[in-house]
Amino acid sequence: MKIQLSSLAIFSLLLTSPLAYSQQPATEFDYISGGFQYTVLSDEFTSSHYFYNDKENTSVADSMAGAYLKGSWNFTHRLYVAGKVELSKRNQFSLSHHNVGIGFYQPVSQAVSLFTTFGIANLELKQGEVFDHKKQKYSESGASVEVGLRYTPFDIWLVEPSFRTDQFEHTFNEYRLGNVFNVSNNMKIEANFSYSTIDKFSTTSYQLGVRYTF
Repeated sequence: MKIQLSSLAIFSLLLTSPLAYSQQPATEFDYISGGFQYTVLSDEFTSSHYFYNDKENTSVADSMAGAYLKGSWNFTHRLYVAGKVELSKRNQFSLSHHNVGIGFYQPVSQAVSLFTTFGIANLELKQGEVFDHKKQKYSESGASVEVGLRYTPFDIWLVEPSFRTDQFEHTFNEYRLGNVFNVSNNMKIEANFSYSTIDKFSTTSYQLGVRYTF
């Protein structure tokens, strides 16, 4: 809850700031990006049967590292298709999240656009043989909805807060804050943060990557 309130406060300040409109378009939905991802697991997650060794009484994974790849194509007017693949792994454990969908964006001003995406998502958790645990796999697919906005407070900086919910057996909610920094007309640097919850578990992810716009 503290994270949600802090994020809302930051977004409000950004939207009400009397800054000049940016030259980096908030309606730019043609890109592909990817990079490094680091994920921290909650105590409840690391003490679950997926990540805990009862015999040794120790957690075998409290964080994971991996990569992400995502992209978007504005194929006509204000409609776009978008997709994302995120994969984190440590030792015998892997966690992956995929989604793909079609979206619509609505410019509010030269610097602000609202967007929403509807599609499907898949969440998969695998555990190989380790300690006394046998191989396990959890995989489920369901409908996915994302809403958010894109705001360019400065010429070199685009901010993208969003909320996503995926309808699995247990609802998966993701609160995300994306940051995109201009390097050139086509090359950008991404620095993203997300907080996700499912059932009684939660994860916090940090991403650093490169975006190419076309």
